[in-house]
Amino acid sequence: MADALLALSPRRYVKYKALIVVSIFLYLGIALAGCADACNGNIETTVLYAKPGPKGVGRATYVDVVNKPGLGVKKTLLYQGKEFGTFPHVVIIQDPQNRFAKNRTICFTNYRINAPATGGDLNEEGIPEITVEE
Repeated sequence: MADALLALSPRRYVKYKALIVVSIFLYLGIALAGCADACNGNIETTVLYAKPGPKGVGRATYVDVVNKPGLGVKKTLLYQGKEFGTFPHVVIIQDPQNRFAKNRTICFTNYRINAPATGGDLNEEGIPEITVEE
């Protein structure tokens, strides 16, 4: 690659270098613009993954609670039959309207704890399920 750059005329070499520098700044600008705003809610969670919700309605979003550890439980999660990891404060957020489908973090203040599901996936047994209220 360096030999190819040296073979360019000085004018083309400067243009090529400028194009590379501009591309790097554009990439960094896009990456920084994608950062989420600070969490203003009382409870902050990190999204681990999501899958279709109960009866195909909405999504069940698996999160690790960042700043209210008593809300979640330590759990080793499986994703598509393989171990995904062990997390200290796991909660399942039921999201029937798909409000959190693309979030990396979910911030909220008001929530309700759902009744434990029966006859569901054994891997989910013991994980608290909540619904975030508006």
